[in-house]
Amino acid sequence: MDKELKAKWVTALRSGKYSQGKGALLRDGLYCCLGVLCEVQGRSDDWRKWNIHPFENDQGPITFAQAMPLADMNDTGKSFPEIADYIEANL
Repeated sequence: MDKELKAKWVTALRSGKYSQGKGALLRDGLYCCLGVLCEVQGRSDDWRKWNIHPFENDQGPITFAQAMPLADMNDTGKSFPEIADYIEANL
């Protein structure tokens, strides 16, 4: 993963700017950790307009295999700061 994008993502997750939700990249103003990545990467319009999941087929900044554990962490109650710690250590 690009180090600059990783740093922006981790900072965004810890910023308190994004409210955490489950089950979707963005729904009703609530973000998955991967939705936050889309925002900081500037790809949010892609998946908002066309309902494209940017991690399918390894088209995003991380692979599908890397994205799925993060989605699971998000949807099982890990906080954004906890997920940011994981990203720093593992991506």
